[in-house]
Amino acid sequence: MHDVRTHRLGNGLRVLTIHRPYLHRAVAAVYVHVGSRHERPRHNGLSHFLEHMLFRGSAALPSAALVNDAVESLGASMNAATHSDFTMFELSAPPDALAPAAAILGGLLTAPVFADRKVEVGIVREELLEDVDDRGRDISPDNHARRLVFGEHPLGAPIAGTAHNVTRFTDDDLREHHARHYAAGNMVACAAGPLTHDELLAAVKGSLHEIPEGPLRAAKPFTRRHRRGRRSLVPHSASQTALRIAYPCEGLDDPGGAATELLLRVIDDGMSTRLYRRVCEERGLAYDVSADIERFAEVGVIDVAASVARASVGAVVEEVLEIFRELAGAGPTRAELEKAQRRFGFDLDALDDDAQHLCDFYGPAELFGQRRSPDDRREELLSLSTEDLRAAAARVLDPARANVVLVGPKAAKHEAEIKSLLKSFRARWRDVEP
Repeated sequence: MHDVRTHRLGNGLRVLTIHRPYLHRAVAAVYVHVGSRHERPRHNGLSHFLEHMLFRGSAALPSAALVNDAVESLGASMNAATHSDFTMFELSAPPDALAPAAAILGGLLTAPVFADRKVEVGIVREELLEDVDDRGRDISPDNHARRLVFGEHPLGAPIAGTAHNVTRFTDDDLREHHARHYAAGNMVACAAGPLTHDELLAAVKGSLHEIPEGPLRAAKPFTRRHRRGRRSLVPHSASQTALRIAYPCEGLDDPGGAATELLLRVIDDGMSTRLYRRVCEERGLAYDVSADIERFAEVGVIDVAASVARASVGAVVEEVLEIFRELAGAGPTRAELEKAQRRFGFDLDALDDDAQHLCDFYGPAELFGQRRSPDDRREELLSLSTEDLRAAAARVLDPARANVVLVGPKAAKHEAEIKSLLKSFRARWRDVEP
């Protein structure tokens, strides 16, 4: 059991401290309840752009160069990431440098100067170019998959937005978004390392107490019922076709999601699990293939991803659908279940070795009201049976709910083949018990 304590600053900000005496680095992280799902279409990408702009300087260090030099001179490093539903800022430092490093991060969060916006626009535009072709068409299979699953809801929008939006964002847009979302009630901080709880709290308290008070900002809920899956076939000149098969699934608020999460471990958690073994090792259809799950509060999404030769597209889709049909019909073997449970347990044990992983385990969970200990998670997963996972597969992986994306040469030529495969597996799914 981890030694975790919760503190509340005068402004209402929750701060978690995690004392791990054997670690040699300390980490401070701040999680903000804002991401692309909190944006309207006109402002899509603003949360991500704001994250970038905060690193352009603070009142105390009014340029990116000064910030970077100050952080690195302490032996520290700092990074950030924007997700659909939250933004993360994290720094790692020698324990005796945690307080001054946290003061730098606190200055960026509370007193940003938004310097050199045009320079940062250029940087983000270069990032966005990775997802478009030379005609400006979106060729990101992940972007297309999210649009199929979530439609016009903000969860279906790209996290980084569009070049058009980023180009026209103003300083006022940044200030308004910052003032609305970067408030104490909408944030959680976490500090972990060899320092005592009092030392960890003191290290971050001085830099975060200036964050203004403010409420938790709710996002627009996703309420659309999922019926038939859809297809997006995007032509793109390349040597391979990027494939995605995406399914909506349970969110964090749904207790049934635990079985689905463990089911994904049975499907893809190393080269011996069903997906990689059958697609790659046995049939040689791809260099790599993966299946991932992301869960938001009220909904989640499963993504199967591979890049394959055009001639192999149909065979890969068929193999994936067959694996899912088998799991929905007979469930995993007892050996598969126990291996998935053990490997999940190993990951929980490994949290002890990394202050950053500890913060990322506890911080977002506190932000979303889902905080549980690793022991609680372990007990939940160990309580699941092969029948629980079979029922999850039957519930979630129905081919009628499959959203298929192809981005590659002559993608539209696969329309009839994909449609026929899905129709065939829908007919065979009638024998699957709910």
